[in-house]
Amino acid sequence: MELKHILLGVGFALIWASAFPSAKMAIQFCPPFLFLFLRFSSAGLFSILLGAYLGQRLEFDRKSLLWITAFGLIQNGLYLGLIFLALTKIDANVSVIIASILPLTVAFFSWVFFKTKMSFLGLFGLVVGLAGVLLIMLQRVEKEIELLGITLCLLGLLATTFSTVIITKIKINKNNILIVVGLQMLAGSLFLLPLSYFFEIWSVSFNVTFLFTFIYIAAFPGIIGPVIWFYLQKEIGAVKYSSFHFLVPFFGIGISYFLLGETLTLIDMIGVMVIIFGLYLLNRDKKSS
Repeated sequence: MELKHILLGVGFALIWASAFPSAKMAIQFCPPFLFLFLRFSSAGLFSILLGAYLGQRLEFDRKSLLWITAFGLIQNGLYLGLIFLALTKIDANVSVIIASILPLTVAFFSWVFFKTKMSFLGLFGLVVGLAGVLLIMLQRVEKEIELLGITLCLLGLLATTFSTVIITKIKINKNNILIVVGLQMLAGSLFLLPLSYFFEIWSVSFNVTFLFTFIYIAAFPGIIGPVIWFYLQKEIGAVKYSSFHFLVPFFGIGISYFLLGETLTLIDMIGVMVIIFGLYLLNRDKKSS
């Protein structure tokens, strides 16, 4: 792996981890679905215009457009919609821990539905990772609002698992990557708009913190993060790319502590280490196969 790929991978892990505490800050000033609609519509249009300015073209066949739309609806509409809703009920550090097990769920669904080969080591990694999540959940069973938030996170994780499979169907290259990013964001925004209209009160507290958070989320997790994600998937492959998921829990916990003052219990920290060990086992299984 080249140095530029390592730097991009670490940068992506940092951006992805920062999206959760920054989202927690954003929903203090704006309803979650409305915020996401504003984010995706503005960032999506900007990404398409920037791509067009750089000479990228909107040249996709009908099948590719359908896959891009499906990815946007599931990843941006369902996954992030559920995550933002969950953040109204749980701390950001818990949501980032759950989201970090994405490689485990992708491996599980690939094994069950696509008959992908997996050794005993890989299966053991799945069980270990699941045990870590259960460890974090069990201590919150008595707190119904936190349990609801974790359930929403798990449903969101299920959605992003399917979107990760869909991304392999999209023909992405350096000549259309910004257009693809923009289109899938616009698809998500159209899904979220009616949800916000019918189920939320449109009230936004405009201040410096909200504006800074909005610009950061729209630019980094919104545009730069997906561009790095798509690029690394094509350049180094899913196996090497998934290695950077080990960094997400650490970054997420650290950022949540410094930005929001959130802390974890001893049981939470043990659960995090168990999840990371499960990810390590799964990644080792992929490399050996």
